[in-house]
Amino acid sequence: MKKVFKILCMAVTAAATMSAFTACDASNTCTYDESTHKLFCSEKTYSTINIKGQIWMAENLSAYIPDSSVCYGNDHANCDTLGRLYTWGAATNGLCPKGWELPSQQDFKNAFGSAVPADLKKDRPFGLLFAGFRYFDGKFADKNASASFWTRDSYDDSRAFLVRVTDSTITYEHFNKNIAASVRCVKN
Repeated sequence: MKKVFKILCMAVTAAATMSAFTACDASNTCTYDESTHKLFCSEKTYSTINIKGQIWMAENLSAYIPDSSVCYGNDHANCDTLGRLYTWGAATNGLCPKGWELPSQQDFKNAFGSAVPADLKKDRPFGLLFAGFRYFDGKFADKNASASFWTRDSYDDSRAFLVRVTDSTITYEHFNKNIAASVRCVKN
């Protein structure tokens, strides 16, 4: 009887583990419809835009990642309008849907080109939102003052590159990997 119970427990554990991995895999699978410029994901349908031959999400990612994503000010209404903020580790660990990836600094430079920063905010196709960020100590900053996007480019063991846009500047700076910033994905 103990042997049957042990086998049954192992089978239930294996099934639960497979189900968890399948659910995780399914949550990261989105469907892209080129004709409507939409990316259909379980958490949301995202608009996309073609910028110089590269397909970009035209909205900040809003997928929930426990312990690695947050709403600005811990207010869920901000996630609805601004997307979620992510640590660099979450952003680079398969956060973008299958077939999409976290952009590099060069991807942003190619997309933004010589754009005037204030015009990027007005340019509805890209949908730039000044969503701010969260410091590694939990304090929030820069809502309505800047947009900060993680790139896939690491600077060193503790810092990675962010693209920061204000009304007057576009900068490529390195920040602590534990701050939380916005994420856009590009189709690969």
